[in-house]
Amino acid sequence: MNFKLPIRDKLLRFLGPTRMIALSFVLVILVGSFLLWLPLSQNPGMRASYLDSLFVATSATCVTGLMPFAVIDQYNLIGQTVIIFLMQIGGLGLMSLLALFLTLMRRKLNFSEKKMLQDSLNKNDADNIPNFLKSIFRYTFIFEAIGMVLLALRFIPEYGLTQGLYNSVFLSVSAFCNAGLDNITRSSLMAYATDPLINFTVCGLIITGGLGFAVWFDLRRVLPEKKKFSWKRLWTRLSLHSRLVLVITGALLGSGTLLILLVEFTNPDTLGWMSFPQKVMAAFFQSTTLRTAGFSTIDFSMLRGASLFIMLFYMIIGGSPGGTAGGIKTTTFSMLFVLIVSEIRDAGNMTLFKRTLPAGTFHKAFAVTLTYACVLIIAIFLLTLSDPEIGFLPIAFEAFSAIATVGLSAGVTPLLSALGKIVIIALMYIGRVGPITIVLSLMRMKQNRKTNNLVYPHGDVLIG
Repeated sequence: MNFKLPIRDKLLRFLGPTRMIALSFVLVILVGSFLLWLPLSQNPGMRASYLDSLFVATSATCVTGLMPFAVIDQYNLIGQTVIIFLMQIGGLGLMSLLALFLTLMRRKLNFSEKKMLQDSLNKNDADNIPNFLKSIFRYTFIFEAIGMVLLALRFIPEYGLTQGLYNSVFLSVSAFCNAGLDNITRSSLMAYATDPLINFTVCGLIITGGLGFAVWFDLRRVLPEKKKFSWKRLWTRLSLHSRLVLVITGALLGSGTLLILLVEFTNPDTLGWMSFPQKVMAAFFQSTTLRTAGFSTIDFSMLRGASLFIMLFYMIIGGSPGGTAGGIKTTTFSMLFVLIVSEIRDAGNMTLFKRTLPAGTFHKAFAVTLTYACVLIIAIFLLTLSDPEIGFLPIAFEAFSAIATVGLSAGVTPLLSALGKIVIIALMYIGRVGPITIVLSLMRMKQNRKTNNLVYPHGDVLIG
């Protein structure tokens, strides 16, 4: 019998999961850039080039936040709505949206589709994908709705009911998706540097989106207990992944806040003019936004060199797997740290929270980090050639911010040349999709059984 495969099955078999993920972002970016380039999306008298439209579409879809101009200056209601959809699609993934649509239409997902979604969602297995997707979208919209309501308490009195609600929706989606874009001012959230409601609402959305879906569901699993509540019992029932993510996220937020506070404490152009509680809040906000969110309540072009240098490392670590944040991820950083400590101690097994970790986890962490480093070296080299008038540290900051999908800038984004913008576009795309995904999507992984079964003699190489 000759069975005819549906088009979606043929497409998945031909392209494979990694290529489908990579191409889905390309498709969204190209459609978004065309819509943003159209005059009907732009304010009267404003006409952005296609390269700038492509830059903005990539920034929104890859939830980065770098912009060659302010959203409020360039785009009208139509253009801003396009950006909202790009941020939402970029944060959740086009493949996830299509799979949810098929699920709601009572269409079953085949094995290839489940494998693709497993890869795109960073899920350990392909079990119960439809319910997992529904939960992701349900919680996403719940968190964004809560953020919208809290932000509306400030924006409705300031901008009126309609515009205030719209601004609240835009900022809530952007913050939860870690996109870093706003449609309110020309200077991010600097006008609200001392406003606790805006600061802590945005921080809450950033952290929630950056923790990852797996951590939400794990917390949901252990929280509704009928027995007497105990923090110790809660902690021990969490998975190893959730405990690691929560510990590293807390450590990064706390140490980042402290370092920014110490370095910028007396800087009159950043924290120096604030009261002590306001300084702590502002330092915490910048530490949170380094989790790949891209908002700022201080002028990053006025930061001291030491702050910019420290922020490079926080940006590249980023958020956690399976969420809306970028970077190499907190768990990757943790594995590298555990590996170094184990080597120093000459420990036989590598353990964490009394659990032995497989060697493959460390190999993958090392591969991800090394790939990011290689891409960054090439990109910074190209940027120093294309834009030699910009200093090295601001250029490096821009490159780290782009590949980690952070969106913070030391004020150089509008100054970039055409080639410089193309390099940043490439970095934002690579950072969102993942460098290893990009490499795999460009290769056809053909298994050669004879080669795989060969075992060569052992050899020794001196290290260090």
